[in-house]
Amino acid sequence: MKGVSKNPQAEQMFRGIRSIVLIVVFTVSAAVYFNRRGFYPPHGNALIYAIAMSWLISISIAVGSSAILFRVNPKLFSLARWEKEGEVYNRTGIRAFRWLLLHSPLGWINPNLHLGASRTDCERLLREMNSGEGVHWLTCIASVLLAISCLVGGYAVYGYVMLLVRIPFDLFPIMLQRRNRGRLCRVLSRQLHTSV
Repeated sequence: MKGVSKNPQAEQMFRGIRSIVLIVVFTVSAAVYFNRRGFYPPHGNALIYAIAMSWLISISIAVGSSAILFRVNPKLFSLARWEKEGEVYNRTGIRAFRWLLLHSPLGWINPNLHLGASRTDCERLLREMNSGEGVHWLTCIASVLLAISCLVGGYAVYGYVMLLVRIPFDLFPIMLQRRNRGRLCRVLSRQLHTSV
């Protein structure tokens, strides 16, 4: 790996391949889980069902909307004044979640969330963060609707577990994207002030 880290293109290719392999493994595992008895009604272990269903919803939304969300006006994802410094997110345990992503294969899922050296790369990274946040918002909405259908359909345990899984699957990633975007915006504004 030492030789790879000296070549940015090789490192980027390595991250991409690693990401694709992880996505394929997760997707095939979820598909195998649902292959026998379908998606609905819920079946088996409620946690495994919720994680597998959440993954399939997430990957479907990501494939279908990431390119569109990348081009959306960044003002749609603008930060409120109270969240720009990130202190509100630090109180939620987001640092522990960030550490988990950095030190586990879960951080490999999106290889584009790495910062290069140039200012234009900062702008690309901001758009990647917006896109990632949008995917998580859409996944959260779709999954909550599925959880409500489980609750109404008499599968309360599955519905509640699906709602609980939203915390690590969607809410923490959304908060992390917003916290990191605030940090990146502060860096960009400092660069702008020092260059003037």
